[in-house]
Amino acid sequence: MKKILTCIIVSAIWSSCQQRAIEVVFVKAPVDSLITNWSDSWNDHDSAGVRNLFMADALLLDNNLIANNTDEIAVKWIHPNINLVHHFKSTKLQDWSANDRAGYTGKYEFDVIVNDSVLAHPKGAYTVNWIKTGNGDWKITTAAIHSLNEEN
Repeated sequence: MKKILTCIIVSAIWSSCQQRAIEVVFVKAPVDSLITNWSDSWNDHDSAGVRNLFMADALLLDNNLIANNTDEIAVKWIHPNINLVHHFKSTKLQDWSANDRAGYTGKYEFDVIVNDSVLAHPKGAYTVNWIKTGNGDWKITTAAIHSLNEEN
């Protein structure tokens, strides 16, 4: 009986050494394309496009607002600003990504144009975090947006 048990154990060890290693492939988030979608939606004045970038329970913070879901984000932040933002530009400071999460921190600037006149040129910094949904879409879970004084 001991010989049979020893043979089984040796066979199991030998066969496990003969198996090919399983290759694990990690696909990182496409952070650059996510930020391009963000910028393009603002520059195209596409309020539905901006809203669709967020999870239903997303959190948005800026200097004057805390919004806890897409309805609040749309009513209090997107709709009042979407037609004023022109020439939105983002400069990456840092990004990171994993299989199902990603983040980006960058500087932003844009023109506020009303009646064909530039009224302001806001600048600031922002951080956006995404999660990959079950159907493969990337959605913003949190966004923190900070305006900076002109001298910064």
